[in-house]
Amino acid sequence: MNAVMTQAIASDPIQRYDASRRRNAESAYNRNVQYNGQNQKTVENLEALLIGKKEPEIDQSKRPEPRQLGAGQMKQIALPIGTTLEETIASWKDVRAEAISEPEPTTADYNLAATASAKIMRTEAQIILHNRAQSEIDITSAREEADTAKMASKELPSDLEREILITQRRYEKAISSYSFQVLMKQKGFEIDRPSFYKIA
Repeated sequence: MNAVMTQAIASDPIQRYDASRRRNAESAYNRNVQYNGQNQKTVENLEALLIGKKEPEIDQSKRPEPRQLGAGQMKQIALPIGTTLEETIASWKDVRAEAISEPEPTTADYNLAATASAKIMRTEAQIILHNRAQSEIDITSAREEADTAKMASKELPSDLEREILITQRRYEKAISSYSFQVLMKQKGFEIDRPSFYKIA
């Protein structure tokens, strides 16, 4: 009887383990089917858009309607950044004009206009600095081109002239060495001879 009970007890954890594995696999399968079923429509719509069979749907209801501003409310104006500095200046000028367009501008409108004016001046200063740096680069490159043209136009010395220059340099080097030795001798320095000369 104990042998039968031992087998039942031993098989019970195995059966529980198998049952839990089956339940987990079944729930994972159901989740996968549910996920794929929900996303299948989205995938089909995207494929139709990519192929060109369907036009994109634009939902106009998501846009907020313009509303009247109450007391203490401020206009929400997006800060403009153009692709070039000139476009940025034009955008900031539009912001400044929009801020003061009200018949009775508020302090916030004046602050926005002042900020826009400051941004315009800063951007114009950037343009001026950029132009100045560009002109300096152009001047430097023109100088370098002139120097290279001047160096190229110089004639190289002939073989005879080159030999004369080499001889002159050797002569100048010998004179400077000799004059240094003469100066040292006048100051009292002498070249010591090895001691075996004195002995012999």
